[in-house]
Amino acid sequence: MRFIDSAIRYAFPTLGVGVGWLREELRARGVSVRLTKACLRELVMDADAGARVQALGADAAQPYLTSLRQQIAARAEFLRAWTLSDDRIDLAGPYSDQLVRLAHKYALPRAWRLSEPVAVDSKRPTRTYLYWARAA
Repeated sequence: MRFIDSAIRYAFPTLGVGVGWLREELRARGVSVRLTKACLRELVMDADAGARVQALGADAAQPYLTSLRQQIAARAEFLRAWTLSDDRIDLAGPYSDQLVRLAHKYALPRAWRLSEPVAVDSKRPTRTYLYWARAA
């Protein structure tokens, strides 16, 4: 990582640019769920940690800001999948367990698909109190 990348890395969290980038990505993906500032900040800090790991790696071919943009886009895609679909989230894939924990921590809503209504016979026993007043 070059000196400029490391300087940007340390100054970036205080500027709040990452939250704006995340909001842009969410708007572009059509996510309309309202998120708190704390939730957005925590998602950006998680993306920052992922970008730092990518930028400090031995095969770091891209600068820190490019890695950060990709990580923020991945978080926005996770939020789209979490809030707009009922599909199972693959924890082994691009979505980590940390993102699911954040979604639970901030009580982000899930979209639920209802199944088709089906008529079912009720097999309840007849109540005994219906027979007590009957004359024999």
